[in-house]
Amino acid sequence: AMKQDPKAAEQARRDAAEHIDHRARMRERMVRQGFDSLEPHEALEVLLYYVVPRRDVNPLAHRLIRTFGGYHRVFEASIEELKKVEGVGDQVALYLYTLGAHERRCDRSRVMQENRRACLDTVERMADYLRPQFTGLRQETAVLLCLDAGRRPISCDVLCRGAVSASEVSVHSINELAVRHKADTVVLAHNHPRGPARPSQADIQTTVQLRALLRGVGVALVEHLIFGEQDFVSLAECGFFTEY
Repeated sequence: AMKQDPKAAEQARRDAAEHIDHRARMRERMVRQGFDSLEPHEALEVLLYYVVPRRDVNPLAHRLIRTFGGYHRVFEASIEELKKVEGVGDQVALYLYTLGAHERRCDRSRVMQENRRACLDTVERMADYLRPQFTGLRQETAVLLCLDAGRRPISCDVLCRGAVSASEVSVHSINELAVRHKADTVVLAHNHPRGPARPSQADIQTTVQLRALLRGVGVALVEHLIFGEQDFVSLAECGFFTEY
């Protein structure tokens, strides 16, 4: 067996001790001054301590932020995107993805809890309620909001992920949810993850088709909201819900 260089071994021990001290100092600072006192790369570094027990994660924290273009974007990345970053294996990718998904779930839960008895009788109130459903999503997703007779929210369910079209968002699935939640009024919403909220021809066609078909089974589709990266559009306000 090859003998280890005593100088190299001693240096490795010193590096390990220094790294342990660094982690202890960072944790102490976080406890004393709060998580928000940390710089973005330091905050990410502290989070990585829980999944990378010994290695120096400072370079990895910098690399992640640089790769995705911002602290928050690290937590919006998919597992596959994270694993493409040097130094990120299955465990780290799953951990970071889970942290982001957990934050988004908390946001949705908070909005739903605070507005469980709110009257969503304006486009703005509907948009405020639905916006957290799409925060951080990188994939086009459609959700259905069921309302009671007083326009208060009953439920909010994901209808599909991927391209939103009449073939994907079926009358049957909407009607099934409306019946299950005893709702006669529903709101459709979906997102354009990488662009403006401008409705496509397919969005308009889907809206008109679904509204007419749902009317036939006694369910009123009263709004279709499209959320872009920065804005949203109401198809009802655009005039696509005009009665014929």
